[in-house]
Amino acid sequence: MSDSPLASVRRRVGARWDHLATQRAKVVLSRGARGSDPATSAESSELTRHALASLPDSSRWSDEQAASVAALATRWLAAVRSGAVAPTDAQITAISSAFESLYQPTFHHEPEPPAAVKQVITDQFHRLYYHRKPHTWERTWYRGHRIVKYPCDLWIYQTIIEELKPGLIIETGTRFGGSALWLGDQLDYHGHGRVVSIDIEEAAKRPPHDRVTYLVGSSSSADIGDQVRAMLPNDGSPVLAILDSDHSRDHVLDELRLFGPLITPGSYLIVEDTNINGRPVYPEFGPGPAEAIEDYLAETNEYVVDHGREVFYMSMHPGGFLRRKA
Repeated sequence: MSDSPLASVRRRVGARWDHLATQRAKVVLSRGARGSDPATSAESSELTRHALASLPDSSRWSDEQAASVAALATRWLAAVRSGAVAPTDAQITAISSAFESLYQPTFHHEPEPPAAVKQVITDQFHRLYYHRKPHTWERTWYRGHRIVKYPCDLWIYQTIIEELKPGLIIETGTRFGGSALWLGDQLDYHGHGRVVSIDIEEAAKRPPHDRVTYLVGSSSSADIGDQVRAMLPNDGSPVLAILDSDHSRDHVLDELRLFGPLITPGSYLIVEDTNINGRPVYPEFGPGPAEAIEDYLAETNEYVVDHGREVFYMSMHPGGFLRRKA
């Protein structure tokens, strides 16, 4: 049954009015975003509230509706990060509550959240820990000496040392010497093995240890390579390496090529600080350790990435535990 002429006219007029109203709403929203006129900004905010209130329950959002809300939130958060918008306490509370709701376990054996949720929670903690370094990894000490390591990574290191009982640990990037001291103490516990720690600078206050030898020079030089090879154990015990010097891709790749052949099958070539260059921290760094690993693994099939060592969700060295194949 067709519409009456009057109903048809009303429908066309209504559609035209809806179109004009929508266009006007867009103008109000655009002007309100500038923040130059309080009254327009208030109208813009009211329109936004009405639009969000008109959406169905989020569990029934269409892909298009979900994408629109995500785009709105992303734009607002980008403005906050850039300093263009100063969020109110209420807005911060709302965003934080939404983030918290991503994972709310209710009992001990609660299943893990979806992979995307787990990643965003991990990455946010990672950023907080890394970029608040005066309160975190710049305040980490061992027996009175600075040790620039994430404690959970040290726990993994002691687990690997317990399993392998290495005859030699190669460390590049001595800096304060705290990690060399820590490694020496780990070997003391087992009564076996030595540490060789390499840095381009000599420092008088580095802690002495009977099991630690300090070498001065570039950790990618042939001369240092020769000195390390002369220290390889002759009893067949494992060789382990931890690379933590210059983090540029080319330097790390040279280290991998130099020390990779010295690692015994089943042992590890650990590349530190693979988290930089936006993985997820320090995005402005440029190609670094992670990119060096990608290039090295394209050259050799001797190593595999052992993600099983990343047992605490966050590591400063994601994808950096390289195990030599047995």
